[in-house]
Amino acid sequence: MGSLPRNLAATLQDIETKRQLALQQKGQQVIDEQRKRLAELKQKAAAEAQSQWEALHNCPSHHGSSYSLPGSGLQFVSHSILHHHPSPHGMQHSNDAYDTLSLESSDSLETSVSTGNNSACSPDNMSSASGFDALKMEEMEKMLKEAHAEKVRLVESREREIEDRRHALEEERRRREDLERRLQDETFHRQQLIEKEVRMREKQFSQARPLTRYLPIRKEDFDLKTHIESSGHNLEMCYHVILTEKMCKGYLTKMGGKIKSWKKRWFVFDRMKRAFSYYVDKHETKLKGIIYFQAIEEVYYDHLRSASKSPNPALTFCVKTHDRLYYMVAPSAEAMRIWMDVIVTGAEGYTQFLN
Repeated sequence: MGSLPRNLAATLQDIETKRQLALQQKGQQVIDEQRKRLAELKQKAAAEAQSQWEALHNCPSHHGSSYSLPGSGLQFVSHSILHHHPSPHGMQHSNDAYDTLSLESSDSLETSVSTGNNSACSPDNMSSASGFDALKMEEMEKMLKEAHAEKVRLVESREREIEDRRHALEEERRRREDLERRLQDETFHRQQLIEKEVRMREKQFSQARPLTRYLPIRKEDFDLKTHIESSGHNLEMCYHVILTEKMCKGYLTKMGGKIKSWKKRWFVFDRMKRAFSYYVDKHETKLKGIIYFQAIEEVYYDHLRSASKSPNPALTFCVKTHDRLYYMVAPSAEAMRIWMDVIVTGAEGYTQFLN
């Protein structure tokens, strides 16, 4: 943008130089045309004079007499060196009365007379040439003005394109800066959420009860009821759970696997069959599913509220297996704690304690 005036000046100077060169070429062409025209007129006049001369020479009655060119006002004598007759005495006097007019001089004279007003130096031809040059000059000036206007238009168009491009680039830069700023804010927010979740899990893990008492128990003579009572649970106050030495039964509300709906099922924890089964009702006639002890990895309280639309999030716990998460809702808080302590004794899929 800073070099635009210099470029424009150089362009105008180049246009002016070309215009001068074109004018010179046009002037030279005009001169050549005038010279050619004069040569043609000269040849025509010479031919006409020669024909008139021959006509006079071939006419005896006019031999030695004078003649005049029509409209010229000049008298010519028919004597010449080519047609001169010597004196009877064989002598030629320097002061003879003969007019010795050569063909070249007669041609020149005829040319001068014949051209008359068609001479290149005549005022009419000079004015005609001047008028032609003036027209050419005006045409060249008009072309120069048009070229200059076109140049200005192109320069303005170029400047507008550059300005539009600059605005577009500026808009794109602002848009990218805004996107980067939003991305940074979103990344920072997500990082804070992750750190908060990590701190929460660490806190819950540090406050959790040790698993040494709740490791899976494989002994055949293991008394499940005695174990639960020794853990501090009052079975007489919790009528939602039926507990014996080898079994635990009761209703739990379970979330479906494919269809996330909640349905009440009758669950049976059987240490003899080493399976955790659930039925449509307590008659145990229609089996709906079975979870073997070898598949149970963990049993934990749903503190993250991961269960979808739980009827009671505060009483929701999860049984984790190799291929699925079973979310269940107990009828009471005590029933939930009893079920969790019962199921964890059969969590043979939990292998962390082996390390």
